[in-house]
Amino acid sequence: MPTPIATIANLTVTGDVILGPGGFTTLVKGLPVACMGDLVCGPMCITGAITMTTAINKLVKGRPTANLGSLVMGISPLGFPISTAVMICPNINRIV
Repeated sequence: MPTPIATIANLTVTGDVILGPGGFTTLVKGLPVACMGDLVCGPMCITGAITMTTAINKLVKGRPTANLGSLVMGISPLGFPISTAVMICPNINRIV
């Protein structure tokens, strides 16, 4: 099922922000497209990265793009592993 594409500054379920670097040559609504391997940081995931996406057929700079529901793995402030998903993607007009 097609899902909206994620960009830098989109949020995860736990309120963490996708930081980048993203595919800075491909913009959606003026923001770089988020890609697998981009850093994620916030109140529940102090260090993490986008580790899995379903948009493996859409590449930007050789990396698959992230979309709604992409998996983020990281470390919580208490030092425990945490996994969350990309949740806030206002780019509903750009589907992958």
